[in-house]
Amino acid sequence: MSVEFRGEEFLYLVEVDDDGSSSNFRLFNQTGGSTTSDAEAIELATKDKSGSDYGDVSQSISIEGILTEGDTAIDFIRKAQRQKRFVKIIEVNTRTLDTEEGMYMISSFGRTFANGDHATYTIDGSLSGSITEGTLTELPDGAPDSASETEGAEG
Repeated sequence: MSVEFRGEEFLYLVEVDDDGSSSNFRLFNQTGGSTTSDAEAIELATKDKSGSDYGDVSQSISIEGILTEGDTAIDFIRKAQRQKRFVKIIEVNTRTLDTEEGMYMISSFGRTFANGDHATYTIDGSLSGSITEGTLTELPDGAPDSASETEGAEG
């Protein structure tokens, strides 16, 4: 029997390098994400055959979520882009804890502040180099409960 995946079963982590030591941090309150791989075609035409072959292959990611106080990864990504630094981003299958990680150039970083709505973030990145596969032993913690949720639970 096959079981379908749900979107929430995939998360993105960011390796944050803070004062020479690095740790993986979960992007808080992720609402969506995607990984896209594209291949350019090289057309072959000789006397013997014609067809297509692979050209350059590129990969990009897109992540979106709700801005949350204390999200170390968001601040790190914003600063890394401003300093023209690459960011290690890790895609995690939460069922198996299998990962794919790579160094990404942050091509777009946005924050949206609509009146009456949650403030949101969007991140787009392009892979530089290759992907490394792995497995986590455990997931980093997600966003902590907000103060209003905690206060409501106590009352």
